[in-house]
Amino acid sequence: MRRLLFVLWSSLRLPHFLGPLLALTILPSFAAGLGVSPTLLEFSPAEVAKGLTLRNTGTATLRAQVRVFAWEQRDGKDVLEPSTALLASPPFLTIVPGASQMVRVIQRGGAAPDAANGERSFRILVDELPASAREDVRANTPSGAQPGLTFLLRFSIPAFIASGVNASDAELHWRLQNTETGLQLVTDNTGNSRAQISDMQLMSRDGEVLYEHKGLAGYVLSGNVRRWSFGLPSSAAAATEIRMQVNGQPTRYPLAPADVTD
Repeated sequence: MRRLLFVLWSSLRLPHFLGPLLALTILPSFAAGLGVSPTLLEFSPAEVAKGLTLRNTGTATLRAQVRVFAWEQRDGKDVLEPSTALLASPPFLTIVPGASQMVRVIQRGGAAPDAANGERSFRILVDELPASAREDVRANTPSGAQPGLTFLLRFSIPAFIASGVNASDAELHWRLQNTETGLQLVTDNTGNSRAQISDMQLMSRDGEVLYEHKGLAGYVLSGNVRRWSFGLPSSAAAATEIRMQVNGQPTRYPLAPADVTD
């Protein structure tokens, strides 16, 4: 029976490839059912490997591939680049109905960041492949190599290698900014750990909610800048405080006013 599968993952800017990747993807599937756990991998600097479990909850045999990409943020946008700092073994799997198989994600020597630097960030892409896909489909690009190939389902799993010595929490500094395309919300993360942002509220001086974004808004990686537009109304320019969940904890920050046009 045909069903719809909903997969949440971050919007990524993928250099040299056509077609935007949506934050919410709705894709068809016929009987196969790929599940992946956990949904986050965190390595200590000395940790050699973590396990990622792939499950087939459907009624047909499925094939999957697992690839690792370095995850950066440039110009306030997410970017994925090929990386061998983490290796997935095996990279290809065939899983019969009701079975599961573990993929080892291995930290190579020298992959851990220097003590003075922030944690390193990665995305592990797990793709369910159509039965017609060739065995050589794997490629060092997020979109894959085989012309015309359509993945049945994709999971994008965040993975991080901690900086170890001198590790600290995320340190966020928020401001509003006027641009030619409208009002933007901007934050700098000067800490050496990422921040997962959700449930944002822009507050006026007297406590009025001027704008609200419910649910996951994305990550701000260590040492990086992130920008959001959201179609912010002009009234949001009067906000003086921002409230949100940061890594699952309720947090509030002062919000610098918009006084610069880029």
